[in-house]
Order: sequence, then structure tokens, then C-alpha cells
Amino acid sequence: MRLSYLTFILILVCSLCNDANAQNDQTITVKGRVIDKDVLTGKANVTISSGTPPKAIGVTDDNGNFSVNIALGSRLTFSHAGYSQNFRVITASDSTLEVLLERSAGSSMQEVRVEGYRNKNRDVATGSSATVSGKALQDVPVSNVVELLQGKVAGLDVQNNNGSPGGMGSINLRGSSSISISSDGFLTPTSPLFVVDGVPIDVNGGYEYGFQSSGPGISPIALIPPEDIEKVDVLRDASATAQYGSRAAYGVIIITTKRGLSKTPIVQYSGQFFTKTPPRLRSVVGGLEERMRRVNAILEYDSSLASAMALINVNPALSDSLNPYYNNSTDWQDLFYRTTFNQTHNIQVYGGDRNFNYKTNIGYY
Repeated sequence: MRLSYLTFILILVCSLCNDANAQNDQTITVKGRVIDKDVLTGKANVTISSGTPPKAIGVTDDNGNFSVNIALGSRLTFSHAGYSQNFRVITASDSTLEVLLERSAGSSMQEVRVEGYRNKNRDVATGSSATVSGKALQDVPVSNVVELLQGKVAGLDVQNNNGSPGGMGSINLRGSSSISISSDGFLTPTSPLFVVDGVPIDVNGGYEYGFQSSGPGISPIALIPPEDIEKVDVLRDASATAQYGSRAAYGVIIITTKRGLSKTPIVQYSGQFFTKTPPRLRSVVGGLEERMRRVNAILEYDSSLASAMALINVNPALSDSLNPYYNNSTDWQDLFYRTTFNQTHNIQVYGGDRNFNYKTNIGYY
């Protein structure tokens, strides 16, 4: 009788252990979507890990969807470069998940920089490069987006010597202190190479719009509205030649435009109205006052009064008080400079997702 009681307890304990092991080994299929918290769209290529040490068991698709098989009680880790990790402990009610990923505020040193065909983290990159965010180029009334880079990139010298809208001017990033004379007698241009969305554009050569000639004209970069720029990368050292060759001898300015990443079409308008007034101009002397100053200078500094009078009398412009050359005083500066009223308008329409996106804008200056 006593042996039967012990046998019953042993069988009960074994049954409980088997039930516990069966519960721990139970797996479920977890489906869901990972969403970028800032733009509220699906985040692609998010790594899903589990275990100790963490081992990748899945990755999200282009729309942020995922499906993994996981044991109950396990912890899932959702991670992506530039985002804070998100952890979830799986229970029986977690068959469907919605995970929000938030951008990491302290991940600037983990950014990946592209030098030639190599990828480097920002903290180990030794090349001379700079990045200007598109937000730093907004709400400044200029006729050329390149002017907005002045003062934001070390060593970049922008001189707008053309007052027309979209005038090219001169841009020097490297080699501005050197002068090279070619055999045909012209100065060799030292403007950097521009790359817009991966397409190299040489502002010194013929491009597919504008004046189709080098030299002063309409800059192709001026046709890009500041509202359309995502960021500007400036490469100043010799590593830029690894990708763009000899065209990058005087530096490379890479312009990346924005993309539509909203499933709901967005229509955005921005406009500016501003005035430009001429600076304080130089004082000019003309007309009768100029004539008398010249006459007095001759009378005071000539060798003798007779010699001075003779010099004045042989010059009709000085001796004739009615000569129109000195009596018609014209302030040419006042005719050339004037106050201008300027306006800019830009309408943007964009939307889409990673598979298909669109963006178009119409600008008027």
C-alpha cells in the first residue's frame, strides 16, 4: 500500500514536468509590421533577432511586414541602423504585432560615409568632407542655391558676379589660389564637379539645358529649388577622385533631392517676397565742380602761372566754361543701381512608398 502511494506521487511529478516542458516548447507564428515613428510608414530591412546571444531569425520586407516562428516567452529584438532597438516578449496573445521604431538621437557618430567605393563610419572617416542638411538651406531668399553654401562649408568660396536670376558666378572649393594657363591662353576653370542624384554635371562644359556653353550663363544648379534639396555632401580631398576621376580634381559637391514617401499625396506651397536696396555708393564729383578742381590743380602745381594758363587755354574742355563735357553732370551709379522687388513661388506635389514614389515641383523666381 505504501509502495503504491509513492508510485502515484512519482507519476504525478513526471506528468507535471512533461506538461511544463511541452508548454516551453510550444511555438507560435508571429506576424506584424515595423513602422517608422517619424513618417508612419513601413520600415524595410529591419533585423529581427532572438536568443542569447541574439541570433537573426527574420527581416522585414519593403513594406515593413514580417512573419517569424518563435517559442512562447521568448524575447524578440527589432534593430536597424540609426534607430533605437525595440524589444517584445512573446505571449500567447501576441500573434499580431505592430512595432514602432524611433530614430536614435545619439547616432550621428554611427552614420555611414561613402568614400569612393568604400563605406566608413563617420567616427573613423579621415577624409575631408562635410554635409549640409536641406533644412539649413531653407527660407533664405537667393537666386542660386549654391549661394546658400557660402559660410557653411570650410574652404568654399562663392562669388556671384552675375545679377541675373540663376547666374552662374564663380565657385571655388580647391585650387582657388593657383593659376594655370593653358596653351590657348585661357584660364583653366577650377569649379568643383556637381553630382545631382548620381548624375555628374560639369558647370564649365555644355550641359543639356541652359546656354549650352561654358562660362557665364545659367547655372544648372540654380534650377533646383531649395525646398527640393534633402542634403548636400561636399568632398574636398583627393579621395573624391577614386570615384569621379580627374573631374573631381577641384572637389565634388553632391546634391541629393527629396523623395516622396507618403501614401497620401501631399501638396505644398512656399512663397517669398523681398526687396534689395543698393549699398551706400561712392561720392562722385562731376560738372562744374570737377572742371574747377582740374583748373585749380594746374594753377597750384605747374612750374609757373604763365605755363599753367597756357596749358589751360590750349585745352577747350577746361578753358570753355560752356563746354558740355563738364557742364552735363551725370551720376552714373544712380542710373545703374536701384531698389528691386523680388518674389519666389514654389509648388510641390509628392507621395508614394519605397516601391514607387513621385515628386514634382514648379518654381518661379
